[in-house]
Amino acid sequence: MKTIQRTHPARGMMIACGIALLGMAGAALADEPQHDSRPPPTKEQREKMAEAHEKMAACLRSDRPIQECHDEMMKQHDMMMHDHAKKGMQPAAQPEQK
Repeated sequence: MKTIQRTHPARGMMIACGIALLGMAGAALADEPQHDSRPPPTKEQREKMAEAHEKMAACLRSDRPIQECHDEMMKQHDMMMHDHAKKGMQPAAQPEQK
């Protein structure tokens, strides 16, 4: 006669709890707010971003290597982020004293 092995009832409970925990962790991480303390970009900065992306699109449509296009875009991105960070860190203008 063959014996049928049954799993321990606690094993099924542990698997169900593990699945529930994974589901709750995913939902909690998805709801996490963004931690961006910088001010939104100005109209001028947005215009620069648009121009940079248009240049990237033109580069991708050309016969230039993709890595060259990517490197060029990253340089422009770094410059824009540096400008954005500088403007965000400037102290507020002090009122003139009489």
